[in-house]
Amino acid sequence: MPGSSGGGLPTLVRSVGSYVNHDDVLVRFVSLWLVVAAVFAVAWVGSYYLLPRGVLRDGTPVATADYAGSVGAEFLTIFAWNVGVSLIAVAANTFRSVNTPLGYVVQVVGAPRYGAVWGTGSLAIGAGTRIAPSRSALVERSGPMEITAIVAIVVATRGLMLWHQESGPRWREPFERVRSPRDWSLTRREWLVLASGYLLLAAANYREALAIAAVSG
Repeated sequence: MPGSSGGGLPTLVRSVGSYVNHDDVLVRFVSLWLVVAAVFAVAWVGSYYLLPRGVLRDGTPVATADYAGSVGAEFLTIFAWNVGVSLIAVAANTFRSVNTPLGYVVQVVGAPRYGAVWGTGSLAIGAGTRIAPSRSALVERSGPMEITAIVAIVVATRGLMLWHQESGPRWREPFERVRSPRDWSLTRREWLVLASGYLLLAAANYREALAIAAVSG
């Protein structure tokens, strides 16, 4: 049909890309959060009904770790783990394919696995108990806060690019070094979003430590 070319999925992808890579860090944050939340929710619901109970527990180091002995120690353990995860995502942002930082891809790819951990009951708390998809679970658990925090950290550090892949196909084109760390800079808004991300991450991890202590302590 006339006028139908250029529509469909490619147009949707371009539209989403324009928002997650927007100049305004708040637009980037909301846009990427919606994408990550959507893939998390699909994986959560799908794994709840389709995957075996506890199937991902052995592949989740935090879930299989012993209780650290106190709320403070447990918090530091969880927080250190998640800061490490966030730094991997920030480091991934030094690579950019066309207009998309690799750190974004890390979040979108990782969110379904986290959703599946919920759906299969592979968490540290209540191991083997599936989390039924519901709004109350989103409020009661610290996971959504952690996801939100990491998304904030990733979008705030979008500009920390060193290597760039100018065009596709992405699986064949090489990355070229185009910048130096001396060229890095964050706007005041990006610094605020970055700091807010780590504060939210700390709050989520402390909440999780309290929950684990209540069960294990």
